Amino acid sequence: MPKLASFVLEASNNPGTGPFALSGAPAGRRGWSGAFEDGEVYYCADDGTQAEWGIGRLTHGTPAVITRDKVLGTTQDRTDRLNFTGLVYVYSDLPAEAVPPPVTQGIKTLPESVWTSALQTLGSLDVTASGTTLRAEFAANLQVVPDATASGSWLAVRTVIGIWTVDAQGNSPAQPMAATGANTRIDRSYAQTVTARFMATNLTPGTKLRIGASVQVLTGSQGSTPLTLKMTDAAFTWISV
Repeated sequence: MPKLASFVLEASNNPGTGPFALSGAPAGRRGWSGAFEDGEVYYCADDGTQAEWGIGRLTHGTPAVITRDKVLGTTQDRTDRLNFTGLVYVYSDLPAEAVPPPVTQGIKTLPESVWTSALQTLGSLDVTASGTTLRAEFAANLQVVPDATASGSWLAVRTVIGIWTVDAQGNSPAQPMAATGANTRIDRSYAQTVTARFMATNLTPGTKLRIGASVQVLTGSQGSTPLTLKMTDAAFTWISV
């Protein structure tokens, strides 16, 4: 991992697009070789008219040299090396591109509910992606009421969790951008836990998304269907990184 240190600054004269040959630290600043061993470092270079920042490799010597292996950005909005033709100051700093996105997470509980329909929407919540990956899970306890298992009836259900994009007006399309589900057989006289989870990747930070869950009674169910289902202890949990 590239290294970082405080108050490290040295000058380099006329490096062009090549490595920075360091000529020493001014008063009140630390030299690169005194702050770091040989290895990868974050660097910023500024000649007063343009600046470049990225990841390079420091090699001790006379002079010490920093290569410009990966340019993360420049004041010209490019990622290739700038041509420095005069005196340039090279200092240690953390580029914004190297700062990981903030991690946000949350939980939303849902009220107890009872239904008899074959397809039931359970709830939804809107979140804003803080990073490029969103992981979400829905979990709840389901029970057939009144207890039909004594007569041999049971329900096969599929719990589905999906993610939709949300526009500026708060609307989302009919079809989710991603969805997944899990099947459960409800055949006991007490509540059984159902879960569904998904992960969406390659998101744009700041995108508003809607997470929703539903339960569908499958045709493989046995007995006097439709049976009534009761949901308790239901919640969404999510994390964006």
